[in-house]
Amino acid sequence: MIMGTGAMALPVVLKSTAVSADDPEKPDKYLLCPPYLGCPTRSSILLNLVSGEKAIECRIRFGETKEVAGREWQQSEDISVEPITVRQIRLEHLKSDTEYRYQFFARFRDQSEFQMLMENPFRTQRTTPSDFSFALFSDAHIYPAQEALDRYRILNEVTSAILARRPDLSLMLGDNIQTFTSHGGPMIEKRYGGILYAHLRHALGTLPSSVPLFNTIGNWEGENGWHPERERGWARQARMAWVPTPDPETYPEGGSEFGDYYGFSWGDALFLVLNVSGYTSSDHAIQSPIGRVDDWTLGEIQKQWLHKRLSTSTAKWKFLFLHHPVGGKAGDDLNSRYGRGGGRAAHTGEQALIHEWMKMYGVQALFYGHDHVFTDIPVDDIHYVCAGSAGAPWKFTEEETGYRTFWTPSGYTWVDVHETRVKISFIRTDIADPEGRILHSFEIS
Repeated sequence: MIMGTGAMALPVVLKSTAVSADDPEKPDKYLLCPPYLGCPTRSSILLNLVSGEKAIECRIRFGETKEVAGREWQQSEDISVEPITVRQIRLEHLKSDTEYRYQFFARFRDQSEFQMLMENPFRTQRTTPSDFSFALFSDAHIYPAQEALDRYRILNEVTSAILARRPDLSLMLGDNIQTFTSHGGPMIEKRYGGILYAHLRHALGTLPSSVPLFNTIGNWEGENGWHPERERGWARQARMAWVPTPDPETYPEGGSEFGDYYGFSWGDALFLVLNVSGYTSSDHAIQSPIGRVDDWTLGEIQKQWLHKRLSTSTAKWKFLFLHHPVGGKAGDDLNSRYGRGGGRAAHTGEQALIHEWMKMYGVQALFYGHDHVFTDIPVDDIHYVCAGSAGAPWKFTEEETGYRTFWTPSGYTWVDVHETRVKISFIRTDIADPEGRILHSFEIS
């Protein structure tokens, strides 16, 4: 029914409010940040918890949302979590394509009674063709500094608007955090990983508590192929603990042992999440003279995996997700070498090969971030969609990206998948509308 998948203690600089039991009904008395749902399969889902400054005991009760005769709640064993510790728990023996609710109970170790702190819904993996929606957001660039406080607010507004629309799932498209070094430098101290991801989890608010979240790696997370292996390991360890992603055994589509690229199906759609900066060894920092527009790469193993997944899939809808295409063709040489340009780079370097595979195997859209605006560039009827930014203060211009038509407000991309069409919308946050305001939409049929 429930299986613990390990615990990890990581230092953070946040001050938890879990220092008093005077008001135990508040979740933040017990948890450093809201629970995080990930890796929903046809029979299980992962629940990631981070305890506060006092050790807690917790239990989880869950059952189908739909009222059915003889419905029973399932309940976990009691789980002990040390202070400031990440604990990953898998709820198992679920039904596919089913709406569930879970209740989270906790107490401090010196308390006798459990308190129910929250109740949230979630959906298991869709395994048959059906209509559904998912959301995309990118480039929050969260890190703990006074000048970055606006990013917390913007990301929280974006995730609140997504939650109001209740998608089946959401995807982050990279640069979710930024290391304390300029333009995607390495994770220079091991403790910084926990600090950065703890702040990201706070800024995400309660979206991941009921909408499973999938992660894509950008060039600011400290896992670039040109970084020292020790520092990459620190960044990877923190990411895998705080924002868990599928491993090769989670879905039949498989992926990397480190969860940096992976695939899964949802209804009649194939989702393939790729990692471009992690397998590129030449230095592509913004001012680096080393990296070229055409030497970005997925690496041979990931590339072979991608081809196999595309060539063997019978899904009606096929989507690719990565932080930026595997090549660059922006408004100037510096930004081109940095990987900007989206569909303008469809025939550049390794992206030209990926593009031919997309044509050959029926991919309808490639979604990416990196350029901090929303735009759509169709190339051979394949849509290259830049999903906008959800926090980053930099809004790049035509001179930098080469885009002629684009939208700069912070927001998110919403995708409605139907039997015969896919509708893609860019939505900005709006104080007058909890779901935000649609700025642009188009359909693929």
